[in-house]
Amino acid sequence: MKSKDILLDTAEVLESTLDRIDRLTVLTDKEKALVRGKTLEAAENFRRLAGEVEKDNEELAEFFYKKAKEFKLMSTDKAIEKEGKKKYLQTADRILLYSRSAQYDFKPERLAELKKVYRKYLFGMTAFFVLTGFYLNQFLAITALILAIPIILSMLSLQRRGYLGLLLAYSAIPIPVIVGVMALRYSIYNLITPEKIQEIAAKFGKSPSFVQGYLIFLTILAAVELYLIGSAIVGLYKHRHAFL
Repeated sequence: MKSKDILLDTAEVLESTLDRIDRLTVLTDKEKALVRGKTLEAAENFRRLAGEVEKDNEELAEFFYKKAKEFKLMSTDKAIEKEGKKKYLQTADRILLYSRSAQYDFKPERLAELKKVYRKYLFGMTAFFVLTGFYLNQFLAITALILAIPIILSMLSLQRRGYLGLLLAYSAIPIPVIVGVMALRYSIYNLITPEKIQEIAAKFGKSPSFVQGYLIFLTILAAVELYLIGSAIVGLYKHRHAFL
């Protein structure tokens, strides 16, 4: 596959950039050490990936090679003074990010793993919205409506492997987790307390058996929601480098 050779070329370009980085005078020693470390890791990532390529993607490999060449040309005092130190440091960050996320474009099984995590997040958030409806708490229902837009945006962005989606997901997840814990605690406590079942039945004008069924359903739904969202939290962190 052509992708393998191009990725190896990309790694070689980055490795040849290390000497240029060492000769820079416009960066502090700390900045040079950071850029050198990121460049070395990126080169190692591309070299390792070249030996693991399962799906040929010549166009993307060429893109990485082009970016590596641009970064090498930029690794001179004159170029950095012209473009700006901030842009140069950001370019180094970008090269490292490309090298970390590339495996999801050349190794289908890694992308399949990421899609499973996405589905857990999707179903977990769906369970959260259902849970807020069945929990019969007006405040939580309003909270769910407020969270609806960022959650939907995170789903759309995660599907495209956007880093914004990852940030939105992690900012939205705490509330569903809290709601799941509250609902689970509420339903289990009332299930094991006969007086509470009678109290709820009298309050809503339902039979005790109906209330028991409702609480059992609430327990299962809350447990499923917590499992799915918990798995999504772990999975998203594990695959955090997939997002650009």
